[in-house]
Amino acid sequence: MSGEDLKVVKDPPAPPRPRRLIYGLAAALALLAAVESAQAMLGARATPAADWDAAAAEVRAEFHDGDLIVFAPAWADPIGRAHLGDKVSVEMAGRADADRYARVWEVSIRGARAPETRGLTAERTTRHGRVTVALYRKPAVEVAYDFTSHIDEARVTHSAMNGANESPCYKDVGARAGFRCPGTRVEGRTLEVDYQPRRGILAPAAAGRITAIEFSDVTLGRELIGYTGLSDFNSRKNGAGPVDLRVIVDGRERLRVRQLNDEPWKRFTVDTGTDIAPKHVVRFEISAPVSTWRTFGFHAEARTGPLRAAQGGLQ
Repeated sequence: MSGEDLKVVKDPPAPPRPRRLIYGLAAALALLAAVESAQAMLGARATPAADWDAAAAEVRAEFHDGDLIVFAPAWADPIGRAHLGDKVSVEMAGRADADRYARVWEVSIRGARAPETRGLTAERTTRHGRVTVALYRKPAVEVAYDFTSHIDEARVTHSAMNGANESPCYKDVGARAGFRCPGTRVEGRTLEVDYQPRRGILAPAAAGRITAIEFSDVTLGRELIGYTGLSDFNSRKNGAGPVDLRVIVDGRERLRVRQLNDEPWKRFTVDTGTDIAPKHVVRFEISAPVSTWRTFGFHAEARTGPLRAAQGGLQ
């Protein structure tokens, strides 16, 4: 047999090991975090602190209680708060949306716009070096009832998935008020949804149970609006499966919302303009087929003002 007949056959290259893929993904995430951090640092260096100070002085001089302050672009928010943080309350930072604000102060650099001012025309615009301050006015809704603010007045219960054997949850008192139920704890707090603070009610799903949060003597307006989300990065990373929310007004189901793992802070709307009784009973029921890592949170308000198209429903 000649040497030409003896050919060395090489094995095909081995597929990448899962560990290498994990390391590569971790490196990519670290690089992304470094780039975003560099953007913020470069923005701070490129924009003199004196410009931020001058812009903050203008806002501070004419700021009224009930005004909203936003920063643009989004990565400049930490820089803006370093100069105006004393005017950004916890309620403002964790707002569900900007609908209740009639005046919006936008502090921006590099010609950026905040989502809250898109489609609006500035009443006035002032430049302080590289920082721009713009004041916007818009119609604002009025809040007839804030469910998050009244969580301590709610009646919280738990029951089987078929609604049987409903029992009250134990109410805590003291610095950390809330309700202890089997497998969960309901409380008002600042949630983390979409890596943003969101003021709302934390009500993690309980295994094989329905958690109900009921409010009596509620004044309704034109619409009942709410937002839902899964609080905490680890919950969205490690958990799977939907969380279901039922909205019940005066014993009648008005809406079902299903929150999925990869969905953002999601709005729902219930038309309550035809509910003419002076006071109402509003009940929220939370459940999930699989409860592990399902740290569900929501915020709801009864509002007067323009009615938006209804959203939500099982998906």
